[in-house]
Amino acid sequence: MENKKRRYHYKSYVNSKRTKQLSLEKGLVGFLCTCNFKEKECVKDAYKILEKFYDESIKTSNDENKKQTKKTDLLKKESNDISDQLKNEIDALHKGTEKSVVNKIFQHIDTGVKNVIFIKSTIPDPLKLTLTIIKTITETNTPISRFLLRFLPIQTICRANIDEIKSEANLLFEKHFVQTPVTFAIVFNRHYNNTIQRQAVIEALASIITSKNPGNKADLKNPDIAVVVEIIKNSCLLSIAPEYYKYKKYNLLELCNKKDLTTNENVE
Repeated sequence: MENKKRRYHYKSYVNSKRTKQLSLEKGLVGFLCTCNFKEKECVKDAYKILEKFYDESIKTSNDENKKQTKKTDLLKKESNDISDQLKNEIDALHKGTEKSVVNKIFQHIDTGVKNVIFIKSTIPDPLKLTLTIIKTITETNTPISRFLLRFLPIQTICRANIDEIKSEANLLFEKHFVQTPVTFAIVFNRHYNNTIQRQAVIEALASIITSKNPGNKADLKNPDIAVVVEIIKNSCLLSIAPEYYKYKKYNLLELCNKKDLTTNENVE
């Protein structure tokens, strides 16, 4: 009995340590997905969709490179190109090559919230890949998952306190709100956190956006860009989502449904 108990406690310790290593951390980027109770199937679908569209983007990138390059010798020398490196990582994943979690392009991380999963990624721009997926579903009107609902690109993660949120948002907004005046909305969702104040976050982010360009204006019905703030326990996930309402709040199932559906998300 004593040996069994020792084994059990050791196993629990290893599992808890592994879970801690795969938790939401500052600086991660990736994809936030929601589902209806079938989380395992949701994770499988997320992997399948991401790898499919990523493989296609790599193929397109390689085809374009070949068209632009006339000499085959030059193509061989370009093995250090970033697209080739990423393609090698995808191929290794498909072959089942053992890799550390850090080196995987897509890696599921448990958020600790039911029906909310996070897929961290090493790709530099999760928004670009998300828009490719969203637009493909819209154009073909063909569902690609039975389980995935919202599919949001997450550009940055920080701790859920107002100072860090403002600091991260200030850097993130430089890419989206400086050059050309746009309309915006801020979407705020909270899970297992009662300390962060919704109104304080919304007002702070709106102030930063308007300071980037005086022409930026709030539009709650049809903004050019939505800033989605997802508070999950002690973490804040920030998402830039262009044409958020046009694309049904990035809900993959609703994109195939011509009838507009309402959700419980709060917008201000």
